[in-house]
This record gives sequence, structure tokens and C-alpha cells, in this order.
Amino acid sequence: MPSTQPMFSVVIPTIGGDSKLLPLIEGLAAQTLARDQWEAIVVFDGADLSPRVGERLDTLGARIVRLDRRQGPSIARNAGAAIAAGPFLAFTEDDVVPDPEWLASAASRLAADPSLDVLEGVTKKPGGRAVRIRGDESPQYIPCNLFVRRSLFERIGGYHEGYFDADNGVFFREDADLGYTLEGAGARVGREERAIVTHPIEHPRFLDPLRWAKRYEMDALLAKRHPALFRERIEIHELGPLKIRRPIVRASVVYVIGLAIALAGFLAARPILPWIGVAAAAAAFLPIWAKWRFDLTRLPVFLLVPFALLGALMRGKARIRKLNLS
Repeated sequence: MPSTQPMFSVVIPTIGGDSKLLPLIEGLAAQTLARDQWEAIVVFDGADLSPRVGERLDTLGARIVRLDRRQGPSIARNAGAAIAAGPFLAFTEDDVVPDPEWLASAASRLAADPSLDVLEGVTKKPGGRAVRIRGDESPQYIPCNLFVRRSLFERIGGYHEGYFDADNGVFFREDADLGYTLEGAGARVGREERAIVTHPIEHPRFLDPLRWAKRYEMDALLAKRHPALFRERIEIHELGPLKIRRPIVRASVVYVIGLAIALAGFLAARPILPWIGVAAAAAAFLPIWAKWRFDLTRLPVFLLVPFALLGALMRGKARIRKLNLS
């Protein structure tokens, strides 16, 4: 750790893996902001530290926190923040690569506007496209490029730790929950286009779409804690003058109902019903498939996504009742 108080404490939760961590470490080593102005805190969430990564982290002067079992990114981030020295926490993730000017750009913006409590950078995919499409100007609080005043973070209790299911390793929506809680505490939020990190292509493996769908288990908790903001800002898509709320969820409902109608019609020997049901399901499937850019190679998996998504929504409602999460 630098001998003087740094401006930023960069907090990185990880489940290990040299292929992810080494590019991140190199990206941090290349930062143009003076080294005494930031520290790195890497939280190994039930993961092993390889000798190669350990050597590079030591060279970087990083501080290491170890959790003896996997507890999810919220708990890992909170553990890192608990030992932070900087007045601002700079949250990022173990699979991104920060631009060399990432921290310097954030520092410049915060110096120019010292009233800011939260600063959101820009997260891009390889090639320069944004990771998330902004339907409006509301912040997204993506946790791989987010700066938060540490005193405020501590005052609100940090990341809510209920957005992780240890049984299946699913986590989701903890970023939105933190942002909405910060807003409720009166945080002043800004955006800095020059503070850039690059995120790899998401969900590239064959079965990843099913894991993506299972994350919707966490919607119920966010809806319970922030009902108005959940409705107003989660997955709102604009189509001309129209605003469509949660199109993938709605399409999944129609898809499953359509297939149920088709099956019922077939069993009841009602010839017209299977055609109606299949047509409805096919139409509803198009926006789901479009999310994955009409990839033919994983089509059998995409056909199962609506069932996984709706099952996750039901499981989430049962989970908050069982665990009494709030």
C-alpha cells in the first residue's frame, strides 16, 4: 500500500483464474495516475491464489483478502471495502481490462466536481460497443467501473448481501440495489465517458444462456426492496415513442403459454389449437433469440431459456419468503 493516503481503493472480487486476473493486473500496472494515489485490494472469494498471480500482485503492491468459502461478489466487495484506505472505492471485476487513463480520468472528474458521491465510467466490449444499452440517462451502477465515496458506502451498509445463491452460484441485481440505495441516501451521481474498462464478450459458452436466465432468481428481492424503481428502470426498452417493460420476460411467458396451448390442443384432438399455440410461441421466441443475435449454433439451448427464466422467477419469490430477505 502507498505510504500516503491514496485517493482510490480499487476493490476486485475474484474466484481466481490466471487467464482473467493477469490481464487485469497488467492493466492496473499501466495506470497513468500516480502510484501513491491508488491501492489495489483483491478479494479471493473462496478461491486459490496461484503463484504466478501472487507474484504479480506482490509486484503491484496489492493487498489480498481471502474468504475461506465462496460467499458471492457482494460479500467479497464489502470485505475489500472494509480495509480500504482511500476516500473513494473504485470497484472493478477480475475479467476486465482498464484503459491506462481509467483512474486518472476519474480523478480528474472528481477534482473538477468534488460534490460527486458516485461516478460511473464506461464499460465496453471488445470492439468498442457498450456492454449495456442505456434506455435513458439513468445510471446503471455496473460494478466493474464504479467509483463510490467510501464514507457514504459505509453509511448505507455497502452492497446488500442477499443477492447470491450459494447452492447454484447465481448472483445478480446487487449493482442496481446498491445504486438505488445510494440514490435514496441522497448521493450525487455523475458519469465520466473517459473512464473506460473493456469487458469480454458475455456468456460465450454453449450452456451460458441457461445460466444467464437463472440469474432472474434475484429479481424478487430487488422488486421487494425497491418496488417503484424496479418497475421504472429495470429492463425498459424504447421502440420509437413506446416503452416496453421487460420484453424478454414477457416473451418467455407467451412462449411457454403458447407451447402449453399447442400441447393441450394436440391431446384434446383440437386441430386448430396446436397451430395457434405454435404460432404464438414462435413469435414470442424471436425477441429471445434476437438477444443472442440469432445464433444458430446454440438454438437448442435458447429454446429452453424461457423455461429456465420463468423457473428462476418463481424460485426467487420462494427464496425471499424462505430466507425472509428484505
